Amino acid sequence: MYVHPRCSESFHVYQLVTELGLLNVSFVNTELDPFGALSKGVFAVPAFEKDGKIILQGWFTREDLLSLLKEGVIKVSSKEEAFERLLRSVTASFTVASAVYVVGDLSIVSGSPEYVMSASGAFFLSGGEEFLDYAMWKLRETEFASIEEKLLRSIAANFARDAYWLRGSIPTRRELENMGSGFFETWLAARASIGRVFVPHSYAWEDVRERMKRAWSYLLEHIDEISPRVREEQEGIPRDWI
Repeated sequence: MYVHPRCSESFHVYQLVTELGLLNVSFVNTELDPFGALSKGVFAVPAFEKDGKIILQGWFTREDLLSLLKEGVIKVSSKEEAFERLLRSVTASFTVASAVYVVGDLSIVSGSPEYVMSASGAFFLSGGEEFLDYAMWKLRETEFASIEEKLLRSIAANFARDAYWLRGSIPTRRELENMGSGFFETWLAARASIGRVFVPHSYAWEDVRERMKRAWSYLLEHIDEISPRVREEQEGIPRDWI
């Protein structure tokens, strides 16, 4: 299982594994081995590997988790259900959500079959090998506007987490307004860039800036309600649990 020490979901899964007394589960700290995780298509934590393949990451339910830990499988009934799971996973992972948002195009995730299959649960789908073609088509056809608010929610919450980790506090709306939007746009472009591998300079900058402005407006509107939740979340994760 791939986890990050400051990820609340990673910690919750760790607690469940401990409660169940599962001795056959090992943990990989992605903070210590980021390139190993990325090389396997891990773009979200927690992520689950079995027999050398990432089989699940991104969005999943507690029932999925219990089924996976106890029986080694989860139930995914149709390619339509798998695609809905994929959309939920895109918005649940900041790595993916920020890149998709800045570009404004869901189809950029199609370049990683490992991510598409594991983030959708399609590894557990009967005839799952046919899902990739279906997913490629649906990713191109899905309106960006249909998931934009969920992407914005992910971006705003992770801005608050970054501020908490780096500063020890989360700025209020008034403090953000005093800082101005420029620093936020720089933060978002940098965080979406995946180092220098993906830097969104080839896209129409006017469109990118317009999306960044919408993200800034969303952050201002919601930061004061997000901050207490993020603070409580982070304070609830013990240090050195992994």
